[in-house]
Amino acid sequence: MGLEVREARIDEWQQYKSLRLAMLSDAPRAFGHALDEVRAQPDKWWQVRTSSQLMPDSGWFVVADDDEWFGQMLTRSYGERAYLLEVYLSPTLRGSGWANQLLAEAEQWASARGHRRLWLDVNEQQVAARRFYEREGFVATGERQPHELFPEDYELEMVKEVRSS
Repeated sequence: MGLEVREARIDEWQQYKSLRLAMLSDAPRAFGHALDEVRAQPDKWWQVRTSSQLMPDSGWFVVADDDEWFGQMLTRSYGERAYLLEVYLSPTLRGSGWANQLLAEAEQWASARGHRRLWLDVNEQQVAARRFYEREGFVATGERQPHELFPEDYELEMVKEVRSS
């Protein structure tokens, strides 16, 4: 079977683990964990983390084949706001339209839950990611905060109007 965009499943903690380690190796300043810290976590930690990301307040979409994940986008409601979290696409798939498909699923999820906007924070050093978000209609709000692990970097807040489903 080829690649598809679909919802993540509870039994896919090993696929999540593999992708998360790849994410942190590829873009260590883009996410809120250090690679060595995450690599040392036991299987139970991965199982619990996977389960927590599949709660009713979240939509977790992946680019996957039968055995492996190549990208993901998590959407989570925090009160009145819906956020994109842990957005990642394997370098071999960037520019191929898969990120657009993930975003369409995330927007549909948010719209179906009554959210009119999608929010995100992106590391200012992640220029390609910022350009993607800007092409997709996200605009900077002017808010920024120091990165949790790299205080010399800043996380920029962006928002966009959600396309109605």
